[in-house]
Amino acid sequence: MNKKVYSTKSKVLLMGVKNLLDSENISSFEVNKLDSSYAGAFGDYQLMVNEKDEEQAKLLIEEFESESFKEN
Repeated sequence: MNKKVYSTKSKVLLMGVKNLLDSENISSFEVNKLDSSYAGAFGDYQLMVNEKDEEQAKLLIEEFESESFKEN
């Protein structure tokens, strides 16, 4: 079963997180939940991983977000 580990309105951030997970050999895929009728005003991009990788993925994403926040 697949689990959502990340969501954002930014395709750039999504690809950064996806690349991070790929570098740690965690397979992931994106789900586009943006409503195209409203030019991205509603919905988001979601990143999904296999249930067995969920915990490790969330830890990596948390670390990634805290490092990104420190840089700003």
